[in-house]
Amino acid sequence: MARHRRPRRGRERRAWLGVVAAGVAVCCAAAGATIAWAMSRPGPGGSAAPAQRVARGLPDKAAGPASSRPASPAPAAPRPARRGPAHAAPTPAVPGRQVTAIGDSVMVASTPALDQAMPGIFIDAVVGRQFSTGLQVLAGLKAQGLMRPIVVFALGTNGTVTAAEIRQLYAIVGPRRRVVLVNTFEARPWEREVNAILAWAAAHHPGTVLANWFATIEHRTYLLWPDGIHPQPAGGIVYARMLKEAVERAAALPGPPGLQALPGAARLRLRA
Repeated sequence: MARHRRPRRGRERRAWLGVVAAGVAVCCAAAGATIAWAMSRPGPGGSAAPAQRVARGLPDKAAGPASSRPASPAPAAPRPARRGPAHAAPTPAVPGRQVTAIGDSVMVASTPALDQAMPGIFIDAVVGRQFSTGLQVLAGLKAQGLMRPIVVFALGTNGTVTAAEIRQLYAIVGPRRRVVLVNTFEARPWEREVNAILAWAAAHHPGTVLANWFATIEHRTYLLWPDGIHPQPAGGIVYARMLKEAVERAAALPGPPGLQALPGAARLRLRA
């Protein structure tokens, strides 16, 4: 029987030593976890572990003590200093309801952009219209008391313009209204002649502004359709912007008393 007891005691001793080793390992692991937890907590000065700073997006060089209070918001950008009143009076914005526009197919193509740029504008534009036909339309509006303080005349794409027609235009418009003449851009024999007489008319008649469509589109013909005359939608926007600027320049021109800035709807129906 003694021969069988000795090995059993050795096995029991080895099993007991294994239990003790496992207990020591568990204690060491618990102590390590406790130390790691203690290091992760803010210390007396409120410092946190560098790993937490990196997780918050802070640079490593900011790993010094940090306050436990929430960070203050970044200082607001300084407000720009208020400017005093400008010395030059701004160009008055002209409501579209004070503008009558007569035109041809170039204006037809630009009508959506004109409605956006000058809401309320009155537009009478027809494909293939001649200057002489536009004069008849304008005379009809005047007879009905519908001609507005600023008259835009954008004709010349489809034919020549004579000095007699220019005189007739100003006879219809009268001395109390402003006129915006729009020149033309098209590879046709009369282009140069039309633009020359329109420039002369604008220079020799007070209260007139020339809207230079030729110069506006000359180097941007990619905004025209392949015919090289009619604006695409983007070209129509450029046309409308040019015309709006011309209308505002016309409104700022010296004129009869009470018509200087053309304010309000009271002067929408003027008679020559």
